[in-house]
Amino acid sequence: SSFSLSGFEYTSKLVRMFNDMSTSKDLLDRFKSNTGLKDINGVDFSVLVLATGSWPLQPPSTNFSIPKELQQCEQAFSKFYSNEHSGRKLNWLPQFSKGELKTRYITSNRTPYTFQCSTYQMGVLLQFNDEDSLTMEQIQIATQLTDSALKMTLLALAKTQVLLMSGEDQKNAKPDKEKEDEVDDKEILKTTAFALNTKFKSKRMRVQINIPIRSAQQNESSNTHKLVEEDRKLQIQAAVVRIMKMRKTLKHGILISEVIQQLQNRFKPKINIIKKCIDILIEKEYLERVEGEKDMYSYVA
Repeated sequence: SSFSLSGFEYTSKLVRMFNDMSTSKDLLDRFKSNTGLKDINGVDFSVLVLATGSWPLQPPSTNFSIPKELQQCEQAFSKFYSNEHSGRKLNWLPQFSKGELKTRYITSNRTPYTFQCSTYQMGVLLQFNDEDSLTMEQIQIATQLTDSALKMTLLALAKTQVLLMSGEDQKNAKPDKEKEDEVDDKEILKTTAFALNTKFKSKRMRVQINIPIRSAQQNESSNTHKLVEEDRKLQIQAAVVRIMKMRKTLKHGILISEVIQQLQNRFKPKINIIKKCIDILIEKEYLERVEGEKDMYSYVA
């Protein structure tokens, strides 16, 4: 047949994902209507509430202390949500969040720049509302980011010349290719100091602060690999179900070889993954082990 179980499961997930987006918008509208506020303490805040089972979202790999400017937004929405859905728990995912900050410290421009940042970048930059200069260690205490997450964040801000590292001259702070390479080669230490570049210049008024490209590529490659692996597991499960539905009972070894034969034109499934998929299908009650017969499975209609 042209379609398999994997296609059905992906379509179902896609439908649930679209439903989540629609439900989330309604929830946000109710939140803004209930609070009667367009913004909270000057922050125009929006949130997406997504069901864990429908989205391939991983928990954050670092701690993160929400900056005080954003804490009230998070607390207000958490309170509203718990009143709407008693017993449900919100897990915040700052690594997928983003925001915009407007500059008030660059005197050379009448119109403030707008920095489009990740939430971690916002967490770092907002520390400079209170201090002119901060070391990596001081920023880490305030944000609670791990070494690798903080270094990646600081590197992005230094590359775009939003922040200057100790030893850099404000007058020479230009975001050119040569400067980017210099930043890349510098090792960020706990004692490395950072300050806002008050002479920052850009041709664009809205400045996108990207994460360093190598890290982005690594994450993208890792995510793609995970998606391929998940898709293959679904294809293996679909093949097992098709074979068992037709054969009713089958020995373990024969089932493994038939799955490999069915899928070999698409990819070569690993035997240990096939075994895991068989165990998943037994848990889902598609198959069961035949009592008294070693390595024999039967199809559960």
